[in-house]
Amino acid sequence: MVTKKRLILIGGFLTVFAFLAYEVATHEFLNFDTIIRTWVYERRSDGLSSIVIPITYSGNVQAVVAVGIFLLLWKKTRMTYGIPFACVSLCSSVTYKIAKGVFQRPRPDVALHLIKEGGYSFPSGHSMNCLVCYGLLIYLINRHCTNRKLAKGLSWFLTILIICIGLSRIYVGVHFPTDVLGGWSLGIVFLTVSVMIIERIEKNDLQLSNRSHR
Repeated sequence: MVTKKRLILIGGFLTVFAFLAYEVATHEFLNFDTIIRTWVYERRSDGLSSIVIPITYSGNVQAVVAVGIFLLLWKKTRMTYGIPFACVSLCSSVTYKIAKGVFQRPRPDVALHLIKEGGYSFPSGHSMNCLVCYGLLIYLINRHCTNRKLAKGLSWFLTILIICIGLSRIYVGVHFPTDVLGGWSLGIVFLTVSVMIIERIEKNDLQLSNRSHR
């Protein structure tokens, strides 16, 4: 039943991503993007920018790498968190870079940027990679953390961070809303597949371990 639900989830968000990709590939400008961006840009202020810009930087590759290194170096988290996190985050980064190269959507006008950012726009790498990496952490924390209050608190924090990083990419002017939605939808697919692979590997390891002890 769990596998069936996950396959439905994968199929559903692949459909969403395919629809967004088609719209991006066939239309130079989308009304949805224009409406959302106009609303967001009208609410820019120095005070809000001082909060949003650090949030968007927390989704940078450097931040994700720092988390991965910490999890790998700490012996207690190396096997249960560090190795899965490092492998999945690396594969996620490669995937979104390939996707960007396929669609080659230009970013919004540089005059709208509040930070320096290069490369293509669709899908949003920050949105996808953070959903995958921090989403995987949520999954691993809920599986391995025995302190349930801590697990719940970290899960809520990471969930809010994922959402805020995606929205921040629109605010700082380096992505269209459809880029973020595309990153999230592809990220959900990638994360779900990653979790299924991790569980399969753990199941196989457990079976091998049981056989060796017979």
